Amino acid sequence: MSKRGFQLTGVILLGASVALAGCSDSGNKADDTGNKATGTTNAGTKNAGADGGETVVTLWGASDFLKGDASPGQQMVKEFNEQNKGHIRVEARYMPWSEYNTAVQAAATSGELPDIFQTPQDTDIRTIVSNGWALPYDGLVSEDWKKQFTAASFAEGVNVIDGKTYSWPLTGPQLGSILYYNKGVLKAAGLDPEKPPTTWDELRAAAKTVTEKGKGDVFGLVFGGGEKGDSSGITKFVGSLAGGIDPQAASGFDYKTGRYEYSSSAIVDSFNYLTQLKADGSILPSSYTLKSTEASALFGQGTAAFLIDGRARMWIVKRDSPDIQLGLASVPTKDGSKPTYFYVSSDPSGYLISSSSKHAKEAGEFIEKGLASPLFYEKYLHSGVALTPIATINENKSLYPYPEFDTFLQLHQSELKLRPDNAIRNPQTAKVIVEMGSLTQPKIKPAYSDILQSVLIGAQSEKDIAKLLQAYDEKLNKGLDDAIAKVSGAGTNVSRDDFTFPNWDASKDYTQDDYKQLKP
Repeated sequence: MSKRGFQLTGVILLGASVALAGCSDSGNKADDTGNKATGTTNAGTKNAGADGGETVVTLWGASDFLKGDASPGQQMVKEFNEQNKGHIRVEARYMPWSEYNTAVQAAATSGELPDIFQTPQDTDIRTIVSNGWALPYDGLVSEDWKKQFTAASFAEGVNVIDGKTYSWPLTGPQLGSILYYNKGVLKAAGLDPEKPPTTWDELRAAAKTVTEKGKGDVFGLVFGGGEKGDSSGITKFVGSLAGGIDPQAASGFDYKTGRYEYSSSAIVDSFNYLTQLKADGSILPSSYTLKSTEASALFGQGTAAFLIDGRARMWIVKRDSPDIQLGLASVPTKDGSKPTYFYVSSDPSGYLISSSSKHAKEAGEFIEKGLASPLFYEKYLHSGVALTPIATINENKSLYPYPEFDTFLQLHQSELKLRPDNAIRNPQTAKVIVEMGSLTQPKIKPAYSDILQSVLIGAQSEKDIAKLLQAYDEKLNKGLDDAIAKVSGAGTNVSRDDFTFPNWDASKDYTQDDYKQLKP
């Protein structure tokens, strides 16, 4: 393919508990400097000195952990440069996603990609590799480097292509559903701040009490209902509750049956529970139009007692409301049992070494000793954003930024399970995902979040929710069938079976042995 003809084809893989690293406020922690870009280098920078003694390695990324001099990424780069003075100097440039996506497209077209670059949004490693823009890590990093990561961090069809390794998972498991509660608000309402609700009935009763005592100033719950897609507070709320009823169907796509199940009783019952909370008057009225950041700020200021959100909300609340008495707990379930959520350990996005790099060896050395090493991940964990892909670092309590982090880790360990991955079963399914735009099929409208929002605000009858979701499932299942037919018709060996895992037990991690049990 010619450089002029290069196009980044969109791929987003669905993960119920997996948010790709670097996505807006659910990505890595940003500082408050407001810096738009850090570093002044460009992809053409090569050697600092005329004698060529110090090699300059260029790095571009949109992960917030590179934003600002105080960020864990830039601090790591500074230390790495000091330790390797005269040998390697890294120049790391941060750009927000909108700027970054355009810059990488232009650099790829002109053949001037930096030595190390992050996969742009709406694409994945396989797409980049198939277009010839990345080198494998093999021979550039050691086997010991790979062994430090948690099990299943590298998988064929995800970040390993044709037996070659191209990236690593930027973060550890990411829990997308946590009950955050403001202990100060609960105490003011006469409730025990050390006993968060564990059942739906308890949550509803507590929310009612807080709202009644709040007299129009304080409410039981708040969420960012003005967001769209998976970022919508309504979508997160319903999915989080559904995880306590039928975890396999909670994300909308059931990997056991290989079918879309948005109309499952788990999702419908969870949505109906949300409408009950609304009828009680327990939800902050502005929640239906709020952005997630706005909902987070109001929660931190004591306007609401409860907020259900993902792992990123913890550090954001702690940053914006440092004096808050913050509690973290499992999302309540109907019967008080623990909910289950899922993640995939290997990541189809990440940082790659450019095939046009003249300093691939030095880039590999920086990845092994800097960007994907304890030098960075100890700082990353201490920032409080997420767990790392290195278990020994996650377990080092001396790195925890605040007391709540201990509960944060416990929730991740007790509630997350590895789910099956179609890309591992058959890497060629990536072509089907490309055809659809993502497993969530964004071209199909109205989308899931649109349907939930329209019914919740009264634009549609509450009686219509199951019917609307059933029609949505039919469109999605047809879309998947059509995409498979088109790709297989072009000669690719792929079928609906590649998306179906009949031996999946949602209560356990899905292992390599489970994949081997499937019929070829």
